[in-house]
Amino acid sequence: MFEKKMRLDALYEFYGKMLTDKQSEIMNLFCNLDYSLGEISEILGVSRQAVHDTIKRTEKSLENYESQLALYERFRNKQSKFEHLYELVLEFEKTDNHALIETIKNVIQTEIE
Repeated sequence: MFEKKMRLDALYEFYGKMLTDKQSEIMNLFCNLDYSLGEISEILGVSRQAVHDTIKRTEKSLENYESQLALYERFRNKQSKFEHLYELVLEFEKTDNHALIETIKNVIQTEIE
């Protein structure tokens, strides 16, 4: 459940500008401000069910954008590679193993190409 919410938050960060004003307002309250469905329904003067339905529909839209554009997936892949590079640099600092420099160069070269 937590991982699903984290993914929804990330997708909203990437594709939130593509949503309608109402969807964006609800998702901002839900994702960024971490309001509950009940709190959002109270703030907006709509039913809790309406908030729930909007979030579910918006989640489908965000997933559709991701399946078409894959911006979040590409971001995660790049982030993972940078983390790997950082770990290699830390390892080099500890061991002064110059073979690690070649590994680092190869990872960077792969990303450049």
